Amino acid sequence: MEIEPRMAWWAEALAAWESGRYDQAVSALDSLLLEATGNIQARHLLGVVKVELGNFDEAIRQLRIVCAAEPGNGDAWSALGNAQRLAGMLADAEATFQAGLARVSNNSHLHFNRGLVLGQLKRPQEAEAAFRRAGELDPADQECWIQLGLLLFAGGDYPGAASAFLRATEPHGERSSYAMRMAGFALADAGRPEQAAQLLADLCPPQLDDARDFHLLTQLLYCRLELCDWRQFEALVRRCRQFIASGAVPLEPFSFLLLPGISAREQLALTENFARSVVPDGALPATRRAERDPVRRLRLGYLSADFHDHAVMRLLAGVLEHHDPAAYEIHAFSYGGSDAGEMRQRIVAACDFFHDVSALAPEAMAQQIAFRDIDILLDLTGWTGNSKSAALGYRPAPVQINWLGYSGTLGSKRLADYLIGDPIVTPLADQDKFAESLALMPHCCHPNDASRRIGKARTRLEEGLPGGGVVFCCFSRPVKIVPEVFCCWCDLLREVPGSVLWLLAANETATANLAATALMQGIDPARLVFSPARAPQEHLARLALADLALDTFPFGAHTTAGDALWAGLPVLTLMGETFQSRVTASMLHAIGLNDLVTHSLDDYRARAIELGNNPQLRSSVRARLAANRLSSPLFDTKAFAGDLEALLRGLWQRYCSESDGC
Repeated sequence: MEIEPRMAWWAEALAAWESGRYDQAVSALDSLLLEATGNIQARHLLGVVKVELGNFDEAIRQLRIVCAAEPGNGDAWSALGNAQRLAGMLADAEATFQAGLARVSNNSHLHFNRGLVLGQLKRPQEAEAAFRRAGELDPADQECWIQLGLLLFAGGDYPGAASAFLRATEPHGERSSYAMRMAGFALADAGRPEQAAQLLADLCPPQLDDARDFHLLTQLLYCRLELCDWRQFEALVRRCRQFIASGAVPLEPFSFLLLPGISAREQLALTENFARSVVPDGALPATRRAERDPVRRLRLGYLSADFHDHAVMRLLAGVLEHHDPAAYEIHAFSYGGSDAGEMRQRIVAACDFFHDVSALAPEAMAQQIAFRDIDILLDLTGWTGNSKSAALGYRPAPVQINWLGYSGTLGSKRLADYLIGDPIVTPLADQDKFAESLALMPHCCHPNDASRRIGKARTRLEEGLPGGGVVFCCFSRPVKIVPEVFCCWCDLLREVPGSVLWLLAANETATANLAATALMQGIDPARLVFSPARAPQEHLARLALADLALDTFPFGAHTTAGDALWAGLPVLTLMGETFQSRVTASMLHAIGLNDLVTHSLDDYRARAIELGNNPQLRSSVRARLAANRLSSPLFDTKAFAGDLEALLRGLWQRYCSESDGC
């Protein structure tokens, strides 16, 4: 008879715990332990319930008693370490997991929870090993594979993350849809858009207007653009715009630069929402007071994930080499990979100091920048790729600037005081479309490196092009090609007899989809010529074989337009109202080819047809380009560096005049 109340209390506690009635569970367990203080099972459950209630001190006390009484109880060690982790006692938690594993090495919960705490301790390799061991011991543990995927995703190992997330979908459970969604995101970032698009599409409702997952739709749309798969394109864009209008926070803002119909103000609004979600709460503690001397030598910091053979560096390298060493000390802060190639070596040589901060989280990165007493920090990456621009939110430099790598606002004055533009790309009348204050270069804001070498001349035969007829070309990535513009290009092929369209062969699916779309437009797919990417010198050499480069819209060419003009190939552009649709127009203005800037798709089409059917006009335009190529501001790298320095000096002087003590 004596044991019955204890059994009743245990049953009541267990039922209350399982149903989330934690206070009732504590009451029953307290009653039981008054009668049976040595009941370790009850004390273990009490510790677990106290964790659920957030009473970590009491949970830790109870669970320590359990571990001392049952040192072989792996679940007790795991629960104790987890309580310590949740209480912020990370070092104690890691020590507890180690102690537990010394006694029970095959407990999957111990390995899993140790992986969580190692991740918080910024020891990702050890955390990965812990998660993998947990998965080996319990392959059906869905959460283990998800946490491994998240760890690898955060570290930029997208193929590994995709594999982990897909593994998490094998045991069907509550988190299967989430794991599938994350697998789609990881596959997209791993450069496998076909698989990503299929996974993401399977998660979408049949009617896109019923979709509730903004991030999933955005990633699906991006993957389909990579593939030139334009099914449901208008419906996807429309639904995404509805999310934007509702104030939804995007997964990332870059994808929306690619979409037609997204206005500059919509881009500002969605980027502001995104920035609010990633900007840290506070700045770093003040470590110094910048010497507010308007004329002293300044320390310039360039922050980028792309200090290797990348489009941004092909633009920037010459500028770095032309900085005035008497007036500026140049620091590069690199958080991307290194290919150890010629471009990386060139960048390192051009800088006074090169800092590899790739292993650092944004806050630690900001601390490193602040430690170097940087006066002006220029972010060259923005919200692209492997971005750590959130580091700017810690305000590591007195003056912070958004330039070159991202074609739009960063969405927060906390991140950047200024955005460098020019009178075409960012006219001052458009100030209300940017979070940053506009700082204008006198000519085009995109530099070009006049030292770039052009390779050995190629022939049309070598490139698979017809010997005669007009060659239109576009070597932008497929993600920039939208249906309306491609249909316009098909019109050109229809109206200019014997012409072909020369495109980048980025992936087999995009190539097949473009060929199929051309056929639906009544164009023989054989009139589309696809060529793979080439080394920069070879690419510049082959561009001379084309007659006219066609710009994309709304996200126009940047580096690819500069490549074409440097190779002597005219570029036709359609200028819109947004930053990313005006860069080529700025280049053309800077090189004296304003007549290649159009302002509507109809004008773009008509001008391309006119040029395609008039060889004398094409020759005249090409001759003007050749005459202006070395005399215009566009390819005067040394003058560009001087203009940039003058702009930066002016911004520094403004900082001094607005601060106390000047």
